[in-house]
Amino acid sequence: MRSILAVLAAVALTLVFFFVGQAPAGDPEAGEALAGGCASCHGSDGIATVDRYPSLAGQNEGYLYEAMKAYQDGDRRGGQATVMHGQVSGLSEQELRDLAAYYAAMPRTGAESSPD
Repeated sequence: MRSILAVLAAVALTLVFFFVGQAPAGDPEAGEALAGGCASCHGSDGIATVDRYPSLAGQNEGYLYEAMKAYQDGDRRGGQATVMHGQVSGLSEQELRDLAAYYAAMPRTGAESSPD
């Protein structure tokens, strides 16, 4: 019985890793088109000007996606969770990925900065 459970667990893990690796990639250009509503809190260049809001520029894409998904699903509470739920509740999974890709692609100093 243990060997059957071990085989089933191995198959399940293999499937999880396979499908996690198959997640659709985010499109930063599509994310930019969606980000207008984010700018009032997170800045037009992904750098928040108010301390209570996080800067999103240069953050890890996977983290941003998971955070927005958690807000969407109601799994994240406290702080601005109610506001964030309202912002992301109507977005598709691909739109969440696009927004995450957009902000992850920005330099941590903001989209408007340019190298000297």
